[in-house]
Amino acid sequence: MSKIWVTGDAVVDLIPDGEHHYLKCAGGAPANVAVGVSRLGVEAGFIGRVGNDPLGKFMREVLQAENVCTKQMILDAQHRTSTVIVGLDNGERSFTFMVNPSADQFLEIGDLPEFNQGDFLHCCSIALINDPSRSTTIEGIRRVKKAGGYVSFDPNLRESLWKSLDEMKTVVNSVVAMADILKFSEEELTLLTETETLEQATQAITAQYPEKLIIITLGKDGAIYHFNGKSQVVAGKALKPVDTTGAGDAFVSGLLAGLAQTPNWHDETVLVEVIRKANASGALATTAKGAMSALPNKAELDAFLAE
Repeated sequence: MSKIWVTGDAVVDLIPDGEHHYLKCAGGAPANVAVGVSRLGVEAGFIGRVGNDPLGKFMREVLQAENVCTKQMILDAQHRTSTVIVGLDNGERSFTFMVNPSADQFLEIGDLPEFNQGDFLHCCSIALINDPSRSTTIEGIRRVKKAGGYVSFDPNLRESLWKSLDEMKTVVNSVVAMADILKFSEEELTLLTETETLEQATQAITAQYPEKLIIITLGKDGAIYHFNGKSQVVAGKALKPVDTTGAGDAFVSGLLAGLAQTPNWHDETVLVEVIRKANASGALATTAKGAMSALPNKAELDAFLAE
C-alpha cells in the first residue's frame, strides 16, 4: 500500500473551555491529516519542524502515539512551535496566530525523506509563506512526482499571514499547477480564480486543469468533484457541529486514505465511493472540540456510513 507523507505545520491549538480557560489541543492542518490517515489504517509520515520546546515535544508525542512516522519531524532549537488561539462561535472558528514566524517555516531540503513510487505528498499553503519552507516544499513536490507518486494540495488559505494578497495568489496558484489532487472550499476557489460565483470558478479551474482531480467541499451538503471531463455532487451526512476546526482536514485524510487503498481510484464509481467516505470522515470530525479529537478510525467511519 502507498505511504502518505504530509508536510507543513504542527500546531498547538488553544480552544476556549469556559470563560477563563483554554484546552491545549494538537492541531495544524498537515498534522491533523497525518493522524486522520493513520487512524484509517494507512501508513502516514509527517515532514516538518516544531520548536525544541514543551509544545513541540507535545506535538511529537501526540503523532507518535497515533502511529505517525516522525523521523522527519525536526525539533528546532532556534524557533518556537506554532501556537494558535481558536475562537468558536456556534461551532464556527476563527484563528489568532501567536508565533510568526514559527519553526515550521524553517524546513530545509535536508529534512525531506526519500519518496517511493505510489507515495502521496500532501501540503497546505502555510508551508509556502516563507523560505526556506516554500522552496523545500516545492522541491518535495518535484521529488515525489519524479519518484512516480502523487501530490495533494489543500490551500487552506490564511491570508493574514501573507505579505500581500497578490503574493499569496501567485505562489498558491503555482503549486495548484503542480498538484495532482486539489481540494478547495468555495471561497478559496473563487478567490484564487478571481471569479464571483462557484460556477464561474469551476469553469475556470477545470478548463485549465481537466486532468487533475479537483474537489470542492460544500460543508454539510458534501462535495463536488471534477476529473477527466466528468463531475458529480457526492452528498454528505449532516451532524450538529460542536467544533468545525478539523472538518476539512478530516475530509482530506479520508480522501487520501481511500485513494491510497484503491489503486483503481481513477474509475468513476470507485472515486464516488472514496469521496462519500471522505464526506463522512469530515462530518464525524465536527462532533468534539479540537481538530484531532473526533478524527474517526476505520470502525467508527464504517459504522457511521452503515447508519
